[in-house]
Amino acid sequence: MIRPYLHQAFCLGIVLFILCYALSCSRSDDHHAAEPQLNHKVHFKVSGFEAQITPLAGMLPGRHRPGAFWRTQAPYLYLWTFNDTSLRPDIALNAAAAIFYNQGQTPTDFATGFAKDSFPAGYALSIRGLDSIVFQLPLQSAQGERKVTQVAAFGFDMSSSNTGPKDFIIQYSNDYGHTYHTLSASNPFTNMSSQARNSFEFRLDTLSWDVGRPLYIKIIPQAGDRSQVSDYNPATGVTHFDNVYLLGTTDTTASFPVQELDYFIFKQSDSSLLTHGSIDLTQHAPDFQIELPTGKYLMHLVANFSEKSLIIDDTAGASRHFVANASDNYLAEIYGYADTFSVYSDQEIHATLKRYYSQIQFQFTDPQGLDQIKRILVYPLFPTPYYAPFNPYLPEPSYFHTDTVFVRNFNPTTGSFFFNQFLGNRYQTVKYDVVLFGDGYKFLKAFQVEANIPNNVKLTFKGRAFGYGINFGISLDEQWQGEQESDF
Repeated sequence: MIRPYLHQAFCLGIVLFILCYALSCSRSDDHHAAEPQLNHKVHFKVSGFEAQITPLAGMLPGRHRPGAFWRTQAPYLYLWTFNDTSLRPDIALNAAAAIFYNQGQTPTDFATGFAKDSFPAGYALSIRGLDSIVFQLPLQSAQGERKVTQVAAFGFDMSSSNTGPKDFIIQYSNDYGHTYHTLSASNPFTNMSSQARNSFEFRLDTLSWDVGRPLYIKIIPQAGDRSQVSDYNPATGVTHFDNVYLLGTTDTTASFPVQELDYFIFKQSDSSLLTHGSIDLTQHAPDFQIELPTGKYLMHLVANFSEKSLIIDDTAGASRHFVANASDNYLAEIYGYADTFSVYSDQEIHATLKRYYSQIQFQFTDPQGLDQIKRILVYPLFPTPYYAPFNPYLPEPSYFHTDTVFVRNFNPTTGSFFFNQFLGNRYQTVKYDVVLFGDGYKFLKAFQVEANIPNNVKLTFKGRAFGYGINFGISLDEQWQGEQESDF
């Protein structure tokens, strides 16, 4: 029989053990609750608009070196990554750029490619039985408003099968391919394995160019060293090209006083704005890094190249966040990217921005009389477009209204004029009153046009300025993403 005092001591010991355990658990819980939430480094690699960025004076020519200031590399005039399995360039000064092989054939096959800059490894152009390939690169934009002031370099990645070429000749032409000059007569591969990557770059900044004519680059494959591979078979050997680019600068982007990238990061849980930053793209690279705690987020990146800042709500949450552009900022080139992402560790996010605008062009076909036109007034007849990437049903913001008329000078030689219309990432019915004036603002003609278009297209109204009635044709250029033409 257990003595009473032993029984009491035993029960007291159990009680003390339970209290100590509970206190220990409580302290442990408090300790974890007080631990600060760890932040993770998130590096954003931003691309899609390099041809629009103006480098600082004195920063060219040159090539990027690790640790060097980013602007020491000339911006892309053209870049093909082929990641969408098409010949449409990712970056282009002029959408008329083209690629042909073997005397005018259009390549249509693609294979596994290589990563470059912020572009992931996707696809590469693949050609069997290559005799030659030509890259046709206009040195001015479609309307001639942007012209190349310097061609810095041409480069690409190249690989081939065991029976494919292991060397090549590279030539250039500035007279529509009538005369080619050799840039380099021998360019042997350093990596001979089947479809192993070989990167090449050729300086062009010491040559002079007629920017009114396109630059043609021709590559002619050669057998090269066969000591490590099979015999060369020109008919069956397979050659890959990837990340083809032309570096250089243009003359008009420097006129834009605003060249900036804005980023907005929202919490997905409550749509609140977590952070907003702005990057001066004339001074800094578009890539940036921020620290975020574990969680799910919404992001919106907007790049603006224009005369004035955009209209942006930088205080509201994601559901009321929007971006817009004043109507009189009619040459603005605006790009954007919106998406969700999750953070659980340090990571890198690739964001390729797309056009948030479409180009509106008028092409007059009158055989004579266009020299009367001196100025053109354009009146937008629709509310200023705004884009709310996370709330397509956001009512029109009440505190901005920009129904400004704008004036375009007219060049009768080209018979055309254009402007950029911001749309965001959506369809919009655009409607304009157009008034033509002569010397001293003498009234000549007025007409009205209308079309329903998405962003990232070139809309062309085509017809006679002084014809009877209104009969404009409409076309949409899908080289942007679409081209639409309308007779008038």
